[in-house]
Amino acid sequence: MQLGTDVGAREPAAVDRGMHSLFRTGFIGVSFFFILSGFVLTWSTPQDRPARHFWRRRFAKIYPVYVVATLLAVVLFYVSARIVPSWGAVLAHAFMAQSWIPDQSYIFGLNPVMWSLSCEAFFYLCFPALLVLLSRASTRTLRLAAVACVVLTVVVPALAGRVLTLRTPEPAMVVSLDGFDNQFMYWFTYVFPPMRLTEFALGMIIALLVRRNAWSGPGVPLALAVCAVGFVLNRELAPYLQRAAGMLIPFALLIAALASADLAGKRTPFGGPRMVFLGQISFCFYAVHMLFVLNTRDHLRPWLADLGLISRPDRALPVWANAGFFLGYLCAAALVAWILYRAVELPMMRIIRGRRSGPDHKGVGGPDRRSSERVAVASSEGS
Repeated sequence: MQLGTDVGAREPAAVDRGMHSLFRTGFIGVSFFFILSGFVLTWSTPQDRPARHFWRRRFAKIYPVYVVATLLAVVLFYVSARIVPSWGAVLAHAFMAQSWIPDQSYIFGLNPVMWSLSCEAFFYLCFPALLVLLSRASTRTLRLAAVACVVLTVVVPALAGRVLTLRTPEPAMVVSLDGFDNQFMYWFTYVFPPMRLTEFALGMIIALLVRRNAWSGPGVPLALAVCAVGFVLNRELAPYLQRAAGMLIPFALLIAALASADLAGKRTPFGGPRMVFLGQISFCFYAVHMLFVLNTRDHLRPWLADLGLISRPDRALPVWANAGFFLGYLCAAALVAWILYRAVELPMMRIIRGRRSGPDHKGVGGPDRRSSERVAVASSEGS
């Protein structure tokens, strides 16, 4: 989008308007990620596993790559812009605490997308207790809890704006507020970890209901249709609802439908070895993809102008060039993600976890044991 619109243009060009609508709603992917994370961990974690074992496996899976990506961000920002991050921002990232600080220079100032991993660290701390509590609940209680998660995701952000006040003066703004009244409400309703816990908990509840054969939702085609309609309608909601509440139910229905279809041995567009491979490198991809964009986009227009491909550095790129750079970013990030997966994630998982580094399927139940194991392998590797 930023390469397709002239610098300083008030409105995106007609060709770019659709791209603007698509890519500026990427924040809903965070909601999908949180729901899926709760589902995957519940699905693949035995109920009798000690909490320390769960935390060690999560640490082995996440933290080594997280540290490498953080160091890479420090190096790239210095090389590309001679920017040295503050020690406060580096330490906040190192301890995965950036999402607890209502200041965008801490949340987004280093590797912007990693704020969601700060939320995930909080979810991991809560997970063992939540798993025990929810596993012991009756099916009726789980259904009521699912409704409660949806209600809380809608109601709490709406009430927060009327109850909480903004601290003054506001810290420096790093990213656009996209319709929020102030930075505090942006942080509290979108970034603050306890506010996103309902999505993670909903994923856990869905996994337990599917495991008990107590889920009665739509199939994959209808769930995909609901997601498509939800995506269109979500853009008409208030900003605080767009971030999580608007797509909460469609995403929950889709995740449950895909898991149910896999258990039943049905083919879906998201099965097969290629999708498993993409799931395996997905975390590494997420950790590095934004670093490519942030550290190169300001240099692309001058470079293309020097080559004569555009008349001036403030001119928009043609559609074909935008598509080419998009694919280039995608391939470069995927390549680095694969290298990180092979050179950092897998070796560190073996070292920290010990010999039994593979997923443990104990406790996974369902109508088809083989299908259950296939779901567990793919999901746990992708989480």
